[in-house]
Order: sequence, then structure tokens, then C-alpha cells
Amino acid sequence: MKRLIAVVMAAALGWGLFWMWEARATKSQITQWFEARQLEGWEASYSDLKLRGFPNRLDITLTDVMLADPNTGLIWEAPFFQILGLSYKPGHKILIWPDSQTLNQTQITGSGLRASVVYTADGDILRLNAEAETLNLSGSQNLALAGARAALGQTSGTTYQLAIAAKSIAGEATALPTLGEGVSDSLQVQAQIEFNRPWSLEAARQRPQPRKIDLRQAQYSLDGLLLALAGDLDVDRDGQATGRLTLRAENWRDMLTAAQAADRIPEGLAKTVEQGLGLLSGLSGRTDTLDLPLTLNRGKAALGPIPLGTAPRLQLP
Repeated sequence: MKRLIAVVMAAALGWGLFWMWEARATKSQITQWFEARQLEGWEASYSDLKLRGFPNRLDITLTDVMLADPNTGLIWEAPFFQILGLSYKPGHKILIWPDSQTLNQTQITGSGLRASVVYTADGDILRLNAEAETLNLSGSQNLALAGARAALGQTSGTTYQLAIAAKSIAGEATALPTLGEGVSDSLQVQAQIEFNRPWSLEAARQRPQPRKIDLRQAQYSLDGLLLALAGDLDVDRDGQATGRLTLRAENWRDMLTAAQAADRIPEGLAKTVEQGLGLLSGLSGRTDTLDLPLTLNRGKAALGPIPLGTAPRLQLP
């Protein structure tokens, strides 16, 4: 019995020493990361760092966090940020954001904003799952999401599967004009993306950029309205995309009417667009449905035979 007690006490002491060593090493890594960013010209600070969770957890809480990247101009401020994990599973962390934070001039509020990240010993991200019960963005434009989910998973090398979904969307920044109270039924995106480098824990310093996009589904629905995109794109170093997507729009006349009512499209242009799209939809045999190629060529976009002008650059800031 005495021998058993001695073994148990030795094991407990050994585990306690291991936890203390892990805790000290973790604190040191965080401090060194912030100091390294400051040497690179960042504004990087926090007012306090607490580490709790003995004996099985390593839960980190940073308070009054501020990061400002001089290269991209991104500035993030939050009253706290948490990194939660098990001491015996160093490659799996839970990230917790506060209900209120700011990114540049955008105020971000919501609830249940958290993520789970699994990564290798070298820091390459294998899986990332994020979710928010509600997420509200308030700035130059407003956007509100409910039931938002996002998942990023490495398939091989620099290629990743991306999935995004939201149960409802509302606000000025929605991709499409909204009807009634301005709430959409759903948003769903599924794609396979090849980046110029793997995603890693250092992505805060330099974001990987897309080079090939296999957009398998991008669908926005609102009551009886539906807008869907699918296709392949190549993206150059400047973020200019080249490729062809298939655009499907159901009940597109109602979309156009809503856009005009919301002052998104001038009345004269709306009539011209309606006449042109009406002719194109009539060729397919269904006047309420559009099936058109959306062509991108080095920064220029065209919907069928209609030039749309400059396309947005596909670059992460």
C-alpha cells in the first residue's frame, strides 16, 4: 500500500511539474509573439495574460487586445480573447471572441462567436471550424447574420475545402436586394480552393492568397427568389480572376424590381437591363429564369453578351 501511495504521489507531482512547464512555455510563446510583431512595426499589446485550467487544461485569456498591421492597415481591438485547450492535446484549440470588438472602422457584435482549430507541430492548419449564433457588422454598411457557420479543411498541400452557410442575412451589405423585412432564407457556399501557401497559425501576419477556385455551389435564396453560381476560376498574383461561372437566377424580375425600389439601380438602367435580360431568358424558354455564363477575363466581367465592367479583386487583406 505504501508503495502504491508513493507511486500515485510521484505521478501527481510529475504531472503537476509538467503542467507548470507547459504553462510557462505557453506564456513565453505568447509574449515572444507579441514582441516579434512589435519589432516588425506592428502595434501589438494586451493589458493582462491569465492562464488557468490545472490539471488538464491550458486556458489562456488575454485582455484589452490590440493588433495593428502596418502592411495591410488592418486594426483589431477586443476587450478579451481566449485560447482554450487540453494540456495533453497541444494541436487542438478552441478560440473565443467577445460579443463586441472592432476591425478597422467596423463594429462587430454578436453572440456565440467561436472556432475550433486543429494544426500540426509546424503550425499548419488541418481543420478550422467557426460559428456564430448572431453576427452583426456595423460600419459604412450594415450586415447581420444568424446561424453562421464556416469550415476550412486541408485536402492536400495548399488545397482546401471551404464551406460557408448562414440561416438568415439582413442589412445594407447583402449581396442581393431584399424584400419585406430584408431577411434572406439562406446562404450556402461550397468550394475547393488552391492557395499560394498553406494556411498556418501565422496567417495573421501574411494571408494565403487564392490561385485556383472550384466554386461548386454559391447559393442565395429569398422566399421564391434564387441566385446561384458555379464554375472554375484562375486567380493571378494581383487578384484578377479569369474563368467562367454559370449564373442561375430564378424570379429575376422580382430581384430587379427590389433593387430599383432600394435605389440600387437607376430607373432608366433598370428598364434597359430588364429588356436585355428578358430577351436572353426568353431564348431559354422560361422568362422567369436566367441561365447565363458569367465570364471573367483578367479583371473584366461580362454576363452573357452584356459587359459588366471591372470585376472585384479576389485578394485577402
